[in-house]
Amino acid sequence: MNIDSTKMQKRKLLQYKVLFRYIIIYLILLVNIVLPNRIVGYYPQWVINNLSVDEIDLEVVTHVIHSFAWPNEDGSISSYDGMFGSGYSDIIHEQNSKFLLSLGGWGNHAGFEAIIGDSNLRELFIYNLVSILMINGYDGVDLDWEFPDSEADKENLNVLVFEMDSIFNSIDPDWLISMAIPGSHWWGQWHDFEYLENYVDFFNVMTYGTHGDWSGHSGHLAPLYPSPEGDPDGSCHTNMTYLTIDRDIPKSKINMGMPFWGLKWNSPNINESFTGNTIDVIYYDIPELVGNGWDYYWDNDAFCPYLIKGDSTQIITYENQESIGAKCQYVLDNDYGGVMIWALSYDNTSNGQELIQSIQENYLNNFQKESNIILADFNFNIYPNPFNPVCQLDIDIRHNQFVEIIVNDILGQQIDILNNKRLENGKHQFLLDAKTYPSGIYIVTVKTDNGLLAKKITLLK
Repeated sequence: MNIDSTKMQKRKLLQYKVLFRYIIIYLILLVNIVLPNRIVGYYPQWVINNLSVDEIDLEVVTHVIHSFAWPNEDGSISSYDGMFGSGYSDIIHEQNSKFLLSLGGWGNHAGFEAIIGDSNLRELFIYNLVSILMINGYDGVDLDWEFPDSEADKENLNVLVFEMDSIFNSIDPDWLISMAIPGSHWWGQWHDFEYLENYVDFFNVMTYGTHGDWSGHSGHLAPLYPSPEGDPDGSCHTNMTYLTIDRDIPKSKINMGMPFWGLKWNSPNINESFTGNTIDVIYYDIPELVGNGWDYYWDNDAFCPYLIKGDSTQIITYENQESIGAKCQYVLDNDYGGVMIWALSYDNTSNGQELIQSIQENYLNNFQKESNIILADFNFNIYPNPFNPVCQLDIDIRHNQFVEIIVNDILGQQIDILNNKRLENGKHQFLLDAKTYPSGIYIVTVKTDNGLLAKKITLLK
């Protein structure tokens, strides 16, 4: 072999190495494009009149979980009317999203308890399920048994999931198994997560229900952190820590729940005594209350909003775009596998799907280099929105600092300055009078020494 031939071979080897490196980089980029972070949305059959399947934002939602079917005591499967044969799967698959069938839901637990300890009934149930998945184009199943409550249930759930996984793999290995799970030890003790994680593709954590009729005081449905500090009722952070630290579930397999509804309390203020029962309030009914008999507040401990009725007889605790954004950033900062929504359509307002938009902006677009929602030491709200011709801006500042509030049109031209001076710690209100502005979209930006937040408003004349 001569010297020229040796050089030629070395040059070709170098070229192959460079080509291989580019192929690896391309595959990594391709995986990142094809496999975004999980955004799992439960789609109850009863919401189809408020949000048809073709209105689901599948550029955001990666997994649609059709809710609910449930096992009967004889191993057969029932569902809400109209679920099967709907053709939903074709629409969802066109956008490369996954379509799963959820089994269970609150109150639909008797069938699980009847079949799970009987090998013949389990097998019959699984093959009935397989038939439904195949005929209706589902990509797998979500188990939402609320809740196992004994050692026997825990052991039999392991067997059910193992057998389900084995049969799925023999028919369609791509079928997924997900599971809705509690976030505290009260119900979590009856789940063998060390075993289940070997067969369950991901867990959807119900990080809501922190406060309710059972609580000792009024409170947030899903506080990001305990409010008041040290509250034994817990928080989303408490739930996620329990599951990852105490129960050792891999973070990559956990999706943190995002409630798209709130609670109405007969209580004068947050974290105080209450009377009677709480009432569920869907998000799409809440924005129009702000400024119309209800005053808006922000809880800096919980990273959640709440409303107080003008006569101080009731409060509403709920989620808005800011609190959902804070939860999204928490998921990103802690490297969890994704987020879970209960339920799709609950945020469908005249301004669109507002909470889905927040997830897109704060999670899918991955604004984790700097979280203005978390790091900014203030919060502000604008209402009504849309408005004509006056709207109010409420800002809550945590310490004395310089605050600039600017209004720009959609082209970026500065229209107005609502504040350009130092403000003291506490709550402040500003009015934007737009009677001389043309109809359209405007951006209100609040800048302080430590952060910046911007919100879109719509003027309708």
